[in-house]
Amino acid sequence: MWLACAQLLIVALLLPANATAAAPISPDSLGVNFTGSPPDLATASAAGVGLARDQIIAGTNIDAVVELTAAAHLRLYPMLGLPKSQGAAADATAMAAFVTQFAERYGPGGSFWAQHPALPYLPVESYEIGNEPDITPTAPADQTSLHYANPADYAEVYEAARAALHQADPTGQAVVGGMLDSGAIGLAQAEQYLAAIGPMDAVGFHPYLYDVTTMEQDTTALRQWLDANGHAAVPIDINEFGAGAGVTSGYAEWGTEVAQYTQWALCTPALHVEDVQAFWWGAIPAADADPWFSMVNSELSETPLGTDYLTEAASLTTQGCPVAAPSLAQAPARAASPAPKPKKAKRAGKARKSAAHAKPRRRPAHKAASRRSIRRRAARRR
Repeated sequence: MWLACAQLLIVALLLPANATAAAPISPDSLGVNFTGSPPDLATASAAGVGLARDQIIAGTNIDAVVELTAAAHLRLYPMLGLPKSQGAAADATAMAAFVTQFAERYGPGGSFWAQHPALPYLPVESYEIGNEPDITPTAPADQTSLHYANPADYAEVYEAARAALHQADPTGQAVVGGMLDSGAIGLAQAEQYLAAIGPMDAVGFHPYLYDVTTMEQDTTALRQWLDANGHAAVPIDINEFGAGAGVTSGYAEWGTEVAQYTQWALCTPALHVEDVQAFWWGAIPAADADPWFSMVNSELSETPLGTDYLTEAASLTTQGCPVAAPSLAQAPARAASPAPKPKKAKRAGKARKSAAHAKPRRRPAHKAASRRSIRRRAARRR
Protein backbone atom coordinates (compact mmCIF):
# COMPACT_ATOMS: atom_id res chain seq x y z
CA MET A 1 0.00 0.00 0.00
CA TRP A 2 2.76 2.42 0.90
CA LEU A 3 4.44 1.71 -2.42
CA ALA A 4 1.25 2.53 -4.34
CA CYS A 5 0.84 5.78 -2.40
CA ALA A 6 4.44 6.72 -3.08
CA GLN A 7 3.98 6.06 -6.80
CA LEU A 8 0.88 8.25 -6.89
CA LEU A 9 2.76 11.04 -5.11
CA ILE A 10 5.62 10.85 -7.62
CA VAL A 11 3.18 10.97 -10.55
CA ALA A 12 1.46 14.02 -9.04
CA LEU A 13 4.78 15.80 -8.58
CA LEU A 14 5.82 15.07 -12.15
CA LEU A 15 2.58 16.34 -13.70
CA PRO A 16 2.92 19.73 -15.40
CA ALA A 17 1.51 22.73 -13.56
CA ASN A 18 -1.25 23.18 -16.15
CA ALA A 19 -2.69 19.78 -15.20
CA THR A 20 -4.07 21.33 -12.02
CA ALA A 21 -7.83 21.87 -12.19
CA ALA A 22 -8.86 25.52 -12.29
CA ALA A 23 -11.19 26.81 -9.58
CA PRO A 24 -14.68 27.71 -10.86
CA ILE A 25 -15.49 31.40 -10.97
CA SER A 26 -18.24 32.65 -8.65
CA PRO A 27 -21.62 33.35 -10.28
CA ASP A 28 -21.38 36.80 -8.66
CA SER A 29 -18.68 37.56 -11.23
CA LEU A 30 -21.16 37.33 -14.12
CA GLY A 31 -24.28 39.36 -14.70
CA VAL A 32 -26.90 40.54 -17.15
CA ASN A 33 -28.59 43.91 -17.57
CA PHE A 34 -32.37 43.83 -17.80
CA THR A 35 -35.37 46.12 -18.09
CA GLY A 36 -39.04 45.51 -17.40
CA SER A 37 -40.12 42.13 -16.06
CA PRO A 38 -38.61 39.37 -18.23
CA PRO A 39 -40.36 36.06 -17.49
CA ASP A 40 -37.27 33.88 -17.95
CA LEU A 41 -34.47 35.40 -15.86
CA ALA A 42 -33.98 32.01 -14.20
CA THR A 43 -32.43 30.85 -17.49
CA ALA A 44 -29.50 33.16 -16.75
CA SER A 45 -28.91 31.76 -13.28
CA ALA A 46 -29.18 28.20 -14.62
CA ALA A 47 -26.21 29.03 -16.87
CA GLY A 48 -24.14 30.28 -13.94
CA VAL A 49 -24.96 34.01 -14.00
CA GLY A 50 -25.38 35.46 -10.51
CA LEU A 51 -26.09 39.19 -10.94
CA ALA A 52 -28.90 41.19 -12.54
CA ARG A 53 -28.41 44.93 -13.07
CA ASP A 54 -31.38 47.27 -13.37
CA GLN A 55 -32.00 51.00 -13.11
CA ILE A 56 -33.70 51.87 -9.81
CA ILE A 57 -35.06 55.37 -9.30
CA ALA A 58 -36.04 56.65 -5.85
CA GLY A 59 -39.78 56.44 -5.29
CA THR A 60 -40.42 53.43 -7.55
CA ASN A 61 -41.73 49.98 -6.56
CA ILE A 62 -38.42 48.38 -5.68
CA ASP A 63 -39.94 45.40 -3.87
CA ALA A 64 -41.23 44.04 -7.17
CA VAL A 65 -37.79 44.24 -8.78
CA VAL A 66 -36.06 42.50 -5.87
CA GLU A 67 -38.75 39.80 -5.83
CA LEU A 68 -38.27 39.21 -9.56
CA THR A 69 -34.52 38.80 -9.35
CA ALA A 70 -34.43 36.79 -6.13
CA ALA A 71 -37.07 34.36 -7.44
CA ALA A 72 -34.80 33.83 -10.46
CA HIS A 73 -31.84 33.14 -8.10
CA LEU A 74 -30.09 36.35 -9.13
CA ARG A 75 -28.66 39.02 -6.84
CA LEU A 76 -29.86 42.52 -7.75
CA TYR A 77 -27.10 44.93 -8.77
CA PRO A 78 -28.96 48.26 -8.63
CA MET A 79 -28.07 51.35 -10.65
CA LEU A 80 -29.43 54.00 -8.28
CA GLY A 81 -30.69 57.45 -9.20
CA LEU A 82 -33.12 60.26 -8.52
CA PRO A 83 -36.25 61.28 -10.46
CA LYS A 84 -34.81 64.77 -11.01
CA SER A 85 -31.59 66.59 -10.22
CA GLN A 86 -31.82 69.55 -7.86
CA GLY A 87 -28.13 70.37 -8.06
CA ALA A 88 -25.16 68.54 -6.62
CA ALA A 89 -25.56 69.59 -2.98
CA ALA A 90 -29.25 68.67 -2.83
CA ASP A 91 -28.65 65.48 -4.82
CA ALA A 92 -25.91 64.44 -2.40
CA THR A 93 -28.33 64.73 0.52
CA ALA A 94 -31.10 62.93 -1.37
CA MET A 95 -28.83 60.09 -2.50
CA ALA A 96 -27.45 59.60 1.00
CA ALA A 97 -31.01 59.17 2.28
CA PHE A 98 -32.00 56.89 -0.63
CA VAL A 99 -28.98 54.63 -0.28
CA THR A 100 -29.52 54.35 3.48
CA GLN A 101 -33.17 53.32 3.04
CA PHE A 102 -32.25 50.94 0.22
CA ALA A 103 -29.53 49.18 2.20
CA GLU A 104 -31.67 48.87 5.32
CA ARG A 105 -34.44 47.21 3.32
CA TYR A 106 -32.59 45.12 0.71
CA GLY A 107 -29.08 44.72 2.10
CA PRO A 108 -27.89 42.02 4.52
CA GLY A 109 -30.45 41.53 7.28
CA GLY A 110 -32.80 43.98 5.57
CA SER A 111 -36.48 44.19 6.39
CA PHE A 112 -37.47 42.94 2.91
CA TRP A 113 -35.83 39.57 3.53
CA ALA A 114 -37.52 39.18 6.90
CA GLN A 115 -40.88 39.77 5.19
CA HIS A 116 -40.14 37.33 2.33
CA PRO A 117 -38.62 34.23 3.96
CA ALA A 118 -39.67 31.98 1.05
CA LEU A 119 -37.43 33.83 -1.41
CA PRO A 120 -33.77 32.85 -1.89
CA TYR A 121 -31.78 35.10 0.42
CA LEU A 122 -29.72 37.24 -1.95
CA PRO A 123 -29.17 40.62 -0.30
CA VAL A 124 -27.80 43.50 -2.34
CA GLU A 125 -24.03 43.85 -1.96
CA SER A 126 -23.09 46.45 -4.60
CA TYR A 127 -24.82 49.81 -4.96
CA GLU A 128 -24.01 51.70 -8.15
CA ILE A 129 -24.31 55.46 -7.75
CA GLY A 130 -25.75 56.74 -11.02
CA ASN A 131 -24.70 55.65 -14.49
CA GLU A 132 -22.19 57.06 -16.97
CA PRO A 133 -21.59 60.28 -15.03
CA ASP A 134 -18.98 61.32 -17.60
CA ILE A 135 -21.87 62.01 -19.98
CA THR A 136 -22.76 65.62 -19.20
CA PRO A 137 -26.42 66.65 -18.72
CA THR A 138 -26.90 67.49 -22.41
CA ALA A 139 -28.19 64.08 -23.50
CA PRO A 140 -27.85 61.36 -20.88
CA ALA A 141 -28.80 57.84 -21.94
CA ASP A 142 -30.59 57.00 -18.69
CA GLN A 143 -32.95 58.45 -16.09
CA THR A 144 -30.69 58.42 -13.03
CA SER A 145 -30.32 62.23 -13.20
CA LEU A 146 -26.81 62.02 -11.74
CA HIS A 147 -25.05 63.73 -14.66
CA TYR A 148 -22.97 66.83 -14.08
CA ALA A 149 -20.75 68.94 -16.33
CA ASN A 150 -18.36 69.43 -13.42
CA PRO A 151 -16.64 66.22 -12.21
CA ALA A 152 -16.52 67.65 -8.67
CA ASP A 153 -20.32 67.66 -8.57
CA TYR A 154 -20.57 63.94 -9.21
CA ALA A 155 -17.77 63.38 -6.70
CA GLU A 156 -19.81 65.20 -4.05
CA VAL A 157 -22.83 62.97 -4.69
CA TYR A 158 -20.82 59.75 -4.79
CA GLU A 159 -18.90 60.51 -1.61
CA ALA A 160 -22.08 61.36 0.31
CA ALA A 161 -23.78 58.17 -0.88
CA ARG A 162 -20.71 56.07 -0.06
CA ALA A 163 -20.46 57.45 3.47
CA ALA A 164 -24.17 56.84 4.07
CA LEU A 165 -23.96 53.29 2.71
CA HIS A 166 -21.06 52.39 4.97
CA GLN A 167 -23.09 53.60 7.96
CA ALA A 168 -26.11 51.50 6.98
CA ASP A 169 -24.19 48.49 5.65
CA PRO A 170 -20.47 48.40 6.52
CA THR A 171 -19.97 45.55 4.06
CA GLY A 172 -21.77 47.33 1.19
CA GLN A 173 -19.85 48.45 -1.86
CA ALA A 174 -20.52 51.85 -3.41
CA VAL A 175 -19.73 51.53 -7.12
CA VAL A 176 -18.80 54.61 -9.12
CA GLY A 177 -21.40 54.86 -11.89
CA GLY A 178 -20.15 53.04 -14.99
CA MET A 179 -17.79 55.33 -16.90
CA LEU A 180 -18.59 55.47 -20.61
CA ASP A 181 -15.67 54.87 -22.95
CA SER A 182 -16.68 55.26 -26.59
CA GLY A 183 -16.05 57.26 -29.74
CA ALA A 184 -16.56 60.84 -28.56
CA ILE A 185 -16.12 60.16 -24.84
CA GLY A 186 -12.80 58.50 -24.20
CA LEU A 187 -10.80 57.45 -21.18
CA ALA A 188 -9.38 60.94 -20.69
CA GLN A 189 -12.81 62.26 -19.74
CA ALA A 190 -13.56 59.24 -17.54
CA GLU A 191 -10.25 59.77 -15.76
CA GLN A 192 -11.08 63.42 -15.18
CA TYR A 193 -14.24 62.38 -13.31
CA LEU A 194 -12.43 59.65 -11.38
CA ALA A 195 -9.66 62.07 -10.39
CA ALA A 196 -12.20 64.28 -8.62
CA ILE A 197 -13.32 61.46 -6.32
CA GLY A 198 -11.59 60.52 -3.09
CA PRO A 199 -11.71 56.92 -1.81
CA MET A 200 -13.73 54.57 -4.02
CA ASP A 201 -15.07 51.06 -3.41
CA ALA A 202 -15.27 50.02 -7.08
CA VAL A 203 -15.35 51.65 -10.51
CA GLY A 204 -18.01 50.83 -13.09
CA PHE A 205 -16.76 50.72 -16.68
CA HIS A 206 -18.63 50.67 -20.02
CA PRO A 207 -16.27 49.90 -22.93
CA TYR A 208 -18.61 50.60 -25.84
CA LEU A 209 -15.76 50.15 -28.32
CA TYR A 210 -17.18 47.37 -30.53
CA ASP A 211 -13.86 45.60 -31.05
CA VAL A 212 -12.42 43.12 -28.60
CA THR A 213 -8.82 44.28 -29.10
CA THR A 214 -9.73 47.91 -28.41
CA MET A 215 -11.85 46.86 -25.42
CA GLU A 216 -8.90 44.96 -23.96
CA GLN A 217 -6.56 47.86 -24.61
CA ASP A 218 -8.75 50.44 -22.84
CA THR A 219 -9.59 48.10 -19.94
CA THR A 220 -5.86 47.64 -19.40
CA ALA A 221 -5.31 51.39 -19.64
CA LEU A 222 -7.99 52.07 -17.02
CA ARG A 223 -6.38 49.56 -14.66
CA GLN A 224 -3.00 51.19 -15.17
CA TRP A 225 -4.47 54.65 -14.48
CA LEU A 226 -6.11 53.45 -11.26
CA ASP A 227 -2.89 51.77 -10.13
CA ALA A 228 -0.85 54.89 -10.89
CA ASN A 229 -3.22 57.21 -9.04
CA GLY A 230 -3.56 55.51 -5.67
CA HIS A 231 -6.42 53.09 -6.45
CA ALA A 232 -4.56 49.83 -6.97
CA ALA A 233 -6.92 48.01 -4.59
CA VAL A 234 -10.08 49.33 -6.28
CA PRO A 235 -11.77 46.70 -8.47
CA ILE A 236 -13.31 47.34 -11.87
CA ASP A 237 -16.92 46.35 -12.52
CA ILE A 238 -17.52 45.98 -16.27
CA ASN A 239 -21.24 46.30 -15.71
CA GLU A 240 -22.36 47.24 -19.21
CA PHE A 241 -21.10 46.93 -22.77
CA GLY A 242 -22.63 46.21 -26.16
CA ALA A 243 -22.22 46.74 -29.90
CA GLY A 244 -23.52 49.32 -32.33
CA ALA A 245 -25.46 47.95 -35.29
CA GLY A 246 -23.26 47.63 -38.35
CA VAL A 247 -19.98 48.31 -36.56
CA THR A 248 -18.74 44.73 -36.50
CA SER A 249 -19.02 42.15 -39.27
CA GLY A 250 -22.29 40.79 -37.90
CA TYR A 251 -24.15 40.30 -34.67
CA ALA A 252 -23.46 36.56 -34.64
CA GLU A 253 -19.72 37.32 -34.61
CA TRP A 254 -20.30 39.92 -31.88
CA GLY A 255 -21.41 37.15 -29.52
CA THR A 256 -18.04 35.44 -30.02
CA GLU A 257 -16.24 38.68 -29.18
CA VAL A 258 -18.34 39.17 -26.04
CA ALA A 259 -17.48 35.67 -24.83
CA GLN A 260 -13.80 36.23 -25.59
CA TYR A 261 -13.72 39.57 -23.76
CA THR A 262 -15.62 38.15 -20.77
CA GLN A 263 -13.12 35.33 -20.35
CA TRP A 264 -10.13 37.66 -20.81
CA ALA A 265 -11.40 40.19 -18.27
CA LEU A 266 -12.24 37.67 -15.56
CA CYS A 267 -9.21 35.46 -16.17
CA THR A 268 -6.55 38.20 -16.10
CA PRO A 269 -5.93 38.66 -12.36
CA ALA A 270 -3.85 41.83 -12.74
CA LEU A 271 -6.90 43.66 -14.11
CA HIS A 272 -8.76 43.17 -10.80
CA VAL A 273 -12.10 42.88 -12.63
CA GLU A 274 -14.68 41.60 -10.16
CA ASP A 275 -17.64 41.19 -12.53
CA VAL A 276 -18.67 41.36 -16.19
CA GLN A 277 -22.27 42.13 -17.14
CA ALA A 278 -23.10 42.20 -20.84
CA PHE A 279 -25.89 44.37 -22.21
CA TRP A 280 -28.78 43.30 -22.38
CA TRP A 281 -31.04 40.35 -21.44
CA GLY A 282 -34.05 41.36 -23.53
CA ALA A 283 -36.97 38.85 -23.45
CA ILE A 284 -39.51 41.66 -23.85
CA PRO A 285 -41.18 42.97 -27.06
CA ALA A 286 -38.49 45.62 -27.60
CA ALA A 287 -35.80 42.93 -27.74
CA ASP A 288 -36.48 42.15 -31.40
CA ALA A 289 -35.35 45.66 -32.36
CA ASP A 290 -31.94 45.13 -30.75
CA PRO A 291 -30.24 41.90 -31.87
CA TRP A 292 -26.90 43.60 -31.20
CA PHE A 293 -27.79 44.06 -27.53
CA SER A 294 -30.32 41.41 -26.51
CA MET A 295 -29.51 37.87 -25.42
CA VAL A 296 -33.10 36.65 -25.67
CA ASN A 297 -35.72 37.69 -28.22
CA SER A 298 -39.40 38.38 -27.56
CA GLU A 299 -40.24 34.70 -28.14
CA LEU A 300 -37.76 33.74 -25.39
CA SER A 301 -35.24 32.20 -27.80
CA GLU A 302 -31.55 32.92 -27.42
CA THR A 303 -29.84 35.20 -29.90
CA PRO A 304 -26.27 34.38 -30.99
CA LEU A 305 -25.08 36.81 -28.30
CA GLY A 306 -27.13 35.02 -25.66
CA THR A 307 -25.88 31.60 -26.67
CA ASP A 308 -22.23 32.65 -26.64
CA TYR A 309 -22.39 34.63 -23.40
CA LEU A 310 -24.34 31.99 -21.47
CA THR A 311 -22.08 29.24 -22.78
CA GLU A 312 -19.08 31.18 -21.52
CA ALA A 313 -20.80 31.76 -18.15
CA ALA A 314 -21.51 28.03 -17.83
CA SER A 315 -17.89 27.19 -18.63
CA LEU A 316 -16.35 29.72 -16.24
CA THR A 317 -18.61 28.79 -13.33
CA THR A 318 -18.11 25.03 -13.75
CA GLN A 319 -14.61 24.64 -15.18
CA GLY A 320 -13.01 27.95 -14.21
CA CYS A 321 -10.52 29.91 -16.28
CA PRO A 322 -8.21 28.26 -18.79
CA VAL A 323 -5.08 27.26 -16.89
CA ALA A 324 -2.84 29.29 -19.17
CA ALA A 325 -4.61 32.54 -18.31
CA PRO A 326 -3.46 35.62 -20.23
CA SER A 327 -1.27 38.09 -18.39
CA LEU A 328 -1.86 41.81 -18.19
CA ALA A 329 1.33 42.36 -20.16
CA GLN A 330 -0.14 40.47 -23.12
CA ALA A 331 -2.93 42.97 -23.58
CA PRO A 332 -2.26 45.99 -25.77
CA ALA A 333 -1.72 48.93 -23.45
CA ARG A 334 -1.25 52.64 -23.55
CA ALA A 335 0.85 54.62 -21.13
CA ALA A 336 -1.00 55.60 -17.97
CA SER A 337 -1.79 59.29 -17.96
CA PRO A 338 -1.43 61.40 -14.82
CA ALA A 339 -4.52 62.33 -12.89
CA PRO A 340 -5.98 65.49 -14.43
CA LYS A 341 -6.90 68.33 -12.15
CA PRO A 342 -10.69 68.74 -12.20
CA LYS A 343 -11.77 72.17 -13.33
CA LYS A 344 -15.07 73.90 -12.89
CA ALA A 345 -16.65 73.45 -16.30
CA LYS A 346 -19.43 75.47 -17.84
CA ARG A 347 -22.55 73.51 -18.48
CA ALA A 348 -22.97 72.73 -22.13
CA GLY A 349 -26.10 73.63 -24.06
CA LYS A 350 -28.70 71.15 -25.07
CA ALA A 351 -26.65 69.48 -27.78
CA ARG A 352 -27.71 65.96 -28.67
CA LYS A 353 -25.40 63.03 -28.05
CA SER A 354 -23.23 62.57 -31.11
CA ALA A 355 -23.50 59.45 -33.21
CA ALA A 356 -19.91 58.63 -32.28
CA HIS A 357 -20.84 57.62 -28.76
CA ALA A 358 -24.54 56.93 -29.04
CA LYS A 359 -25.74 53.35 -28.66
CA PRO A 360 -27.58 53.00 -32.00
CA ARG A 361 -30.61 50.84 -32.43
CA ARG A 362 -31.55 49.39 -35.81
CA ARG A 363 -33.71 46.58 -37.08
CA PRO A 364 -31.52 44.29 -39.16
CA ALA A 365 -33.08 41.01 -40.25
CA HIS A 366 -32.67 38.52 -37.47
CA LYS A 367 -33.45 34.90 -36.97
CA ALA A 368 -32.71 33.98 -33.37
CA ALA A 369 -30.99 30.74 -32.50
CA SER A 370 -33.16 28.12 -30.83
CA ARG A 371 -32.85 27.97 -27.08
CA ARG A 372 -30.48 25.32 -25.92
CA SER A 373 -30.67 23.56 -22.61
CA ILE A 374 -28.27 25.45 -20.34
CA ARG A 375 -27.91 22.62 -17.87
CA ARG A 376 -27.20 20.13 -20.67
CA ARG A 377 -24.63 22.50 -22.16
CA ALA A 378 -22.85 22.94 -18.84
CA ALA A 379 -22.84 19.19 -18.30
CA ARG A 380 -21.23 18.61 -21.69
CA ARG A 381 -18.40 21.02 -20.83
CA ARG A 382 -17.62 19.35 -17.48
